[in-house]
Amino acid sequence: MRQSSRWFARALACVAGALATLGPVQQAHAGCADLPAWVAAGCDRLVDTWENGRSGVFVSGYAWHLPFTWTAERRRELNSLAWGTGYTRVTENADGDEHSVYALVFSDSHKHAQFNVGYEYSTFWGPRSGVQPGLGFTAFMMQRPDIASGIPVPVLLPLASLRYRDATLFTTYIPTLNGGINHGSTLYVFGRILLK
Repeated sequence: MRQSSRWFARALACVAGALATLGPVQQAHAGCADLPAWVAAGCDRLVDTWENGRSGVFVSGYAWHLPFTWTAERRRELNSLAWGTGYTRVTENADGDEHSVYALVFSDSHKHAQFNVGYEYSTFWGPRSGVQPGLGFTAFMMQRPDIASGIPVPVLLPLASLRYRDATLFTTYIPTLNGGINHGSTLYVFGRILLK
């Protein structure tokens, strides 16, 4: 148990360090002040996003198990309707880039609940009044019964998105990790609507 706690603390420190590279926030937060500077910057980003962000809801979506890494028989057994929901807080920089913290739960490929708590960063192109393509990443803790015996694990995934006003459609690629056939290579699609 002690080893998994150290591993979890290191994973969170890595996420906070990655967030620190995205630039400083306007003010330091008291709860982050005692941390090393590189971790404190990431901590400040998370706290600022939570305290000053707009609220939004996630509507989860669809999982496409790519045919070149899954057998047709196995694909028929898997759940593609990844229905679920979540809550998020989102801040937007002057240049239109966004930061969000979120909690999301949805039905995974085996029809079990997958729980996620994390951070998202995306940069967008084009005028804010039109449809904007975006790229980014999400760093989160995930828990599902068939991975790591149900112990939450850190995950880092790429994001591609289309944003129009307060609505954003996201997709991410979940790569094959174990190698071979029937182990990953899934596109996951979900949406977000910001509330007034």
